[in-house]
Amino acid sequence: MVMGIPLFLLFAVYSVFNTYLPILLAGLGYTPSMIGVLQGLFEVSGFLFPVFVSSRVDKSGRYGQAMVILAMLMVVILPPLVIFRNFFVTALMLAIFALGFKGAVPVADALISRILGDNRTEYGRIRVLGSIGFVCMALILQFTSIVDADKPSSIALWIGLASLAFGLSVLVIPGLLKVWPRHGDEPSARGASAGKGVASGAGLVSDTEPAPLEPVTRFGRYAKALSLFGKSYWIGIALIFLGFFGMVPSQRFLSLYVRQSLHLESYAGLWALSAAAEVPFMFLSGRFVKRFGTVRLLFVSLAAIAVRNLIYALVPTFGGAVAGQLLHSICFGLFHPAAILFVAERAPKRYMAVAMTIYSSVAVGISSALGNMIGGFVIQNMGYRTLFFSFAIFPTIGIIAFFAFRRRLLRLD
Repeated sequence: MVMGIPLFLLFAVYSVFNTYLPILLAGLGYTPSMIGVLQGLFEVSGFLFPVFVSSRVDKSGRYGQAMVILAMLMVVILPPLVIFRNFFVTALMLAIFALGFKGAVPVADALISRILGDNRTEYGRIRVLGSIGFVCMALILQFTSIVDADKPSSIALWIGLASLAFGLSVLVIPGLLKVWPRHGDEPSARGASAGKGVASGAGLVSDTEPAPLEPVTRFGRYAKALSLFGKSYWIGIALIFLGFFGMVPSQRFLSLYVRQSLHLESYAGLWALSAAAEVPFMFLSGRFVKRFGTVRLLFVSLAAIAVRNLIYALVPTFGGAVAGQLLHSICFGLFHPAAILFVAERAPKRYMAVAMTIYSSVAVGISSALGNMIGGFVIQNMGYRTLFFSFAIFPTIGIIAFFAFRRRLLRLD
């Protein structure tokens, strides 16, 4: 699969960034509450990409070119990020960096969906290469001294090198700069795939899709596109939102937790462990989807996210951290492919990139933005144990909502 190497390198960027962002910000002199706000603003800034760019990428079909531009944006913004140690300048630099960092994944996901066509259940087999890239980079970070955690410039250098490699890979691999035709110009195979792919595994009872309307303006394009998304799509997005909100402590504050609360320097290794744990589940996610359906897998993932937070809270040791990271196998390795496929089976084919960016910005982005802002203040005022306890509440709410809307979720509208 031609997207394998770019995904590997893209998630190598994620490996360095996720592991070291809070440590980088701490090295710039910011408190936990300020770090939470900065990370929250970073997430909010990622929303600008979906709002202004995603529909244009769908319309132009230039997914590869978009990924190259986003990669180069990440590279050029890093020097001023570490040079100017002012809260507002840091916030601005992170906001610009977020356009590239947050924008690359939904474009890559949309391109994979285009390449796979009706074989979308194979998504996990391709996406797993991203997880492998994450693991490999995390292991390098843990067992070598290439990054000096006490020097923000060292962290930024390796984020930049990984970003540059990602952009170059899209440029040099044949076929990725191809201009794809619009979804509306292709015959729909949705009805044909309903009996065998994701839909049949999900136990869906309807397979209708209203014809897309022609947009007149940019606002009209989004308004008309969103009007084509059924109620079950939005209920699913809400459940996914609650799941990702519950993952904020382990996704954004893990490195600080290990360093400040457990007094260990093994955060990169724990990141590698979680990414390695997700690999087999990511790889086999298509089989799970065909057997159980996306909706039931979302429920299982929400339960695992709640349990993971409780483990961190009740077992504040290295062993507890290991157990929590192993649950990443379900919390992300199964949750993310199930969520992606849920979006793909519910969205109008013509607006697939819009659907993916709603997933990326609303379900993932807004939940992470709010979670970071709240989480930073919780850490500074009440500590890490309260952080994990309180964030276990949100996936629990999702579990309750699942039972309330179960019949609607199992229906494709």
